[in-house]
Amino acid sequence: MRTRKLRVIAVAVIILLIVGLVRDGRAHFPVVNSIIMTVLSPVNFVLNIFGKGVKNTDGYFTSRKDLEARDAKLQKENDNLRQENADLIAMKAENDRLTQLLNFKNLHPRLQFTAAKVISRDMGDFKDTILINMGEDDGLQLNMPVINGSGLIGIIDGLYPHMAKVLLVNSPRSRMGGMNLRGDSRVAGIVSGIAGTDASLEMRNMARNADLLPGDTIVTSGYSGYHPAGLIIGTIEEVQMDPGGLTKIATITPAVDFTHLEEVMVINNFRGFADTLKNTKGKQAEQNTKGGASR
Repeated sequence: MRTRKLRVIAVAVIILLIVGLVRDGRAHFPVVNSIIMTVLSPVNFVLNIFGKGVKNTDGYFTSRKDLEARDAKLQKENDNLRQENADLIAMKAENDRLTQLLNFKNLHPRLQFTAAKVISRDMGDFKDTILINMGEDDGLQLNMPVINGSGLIGIIDGLYPHMAKVLLVNSPRSRMGGMNLRGDSRVAGIVSGIAGTDASLEMRNMARNADLLPGDTIVTSGYSGYHPAGLIIGTIEEVQMDPGGLTKIATITPAVDFTHLEEVMVINNFRGFADTLKNTKGKQAEQNTKGGASR
């Protein structure tokens, strides 16, 4: 036991001497230095490899963090560019729609308009009304025609202080006078929506020999008393005889795309004979009431 302790002490002393010689006596003991370096070189090799490995690992994590930060930055820039591109597309679409409205306004200088935006759509079974962000306090009245750059949309069917309900022309509840725009035809009839469809209109009450052809443009006739004449309603797709064979029926594709309505214009200075007759009847009824009361 004592011998083992002496050996351990001896080995420790030798190691200390070797370390001292390595640090301070390299120039004085070159042979010893050479032996020591030879003995320790495998250890140095392993330590160098381990040190490089640690350094490379640290560099790997640093590079990965840099790449993740760069990727996050590029992703954010890409998202911003996509949003800007979407905004530009939306602006272009809005500009095209407003240009259409302006062109329509220029073609009808006698008409005055109130611009409005669609804020809601009837999601029920009929889907035949929309809400716009202008109402009674903005000067709108019942039965005022509503249009966009493509043609007739409908009429004001309900009023609120700052909103209005518009009955679309493709509603089965809608009725208006229509006329063939073609100069050698000028056939007139009644245009209404078809129940159960969002797309088509029908023009009825036309003689069996009426001159109507697919591709003809149908416009408002002005005969219904609520719409000025000449507003585009749509294009004839098909002409056929009614089941009795006495009159013709024309199927019409509306000029307006009702699924993409965003901006509209309300014609606010048109007073057709329907309003005049209504006002006249109202005044007469009022006078009759007063006359009856005075008796």
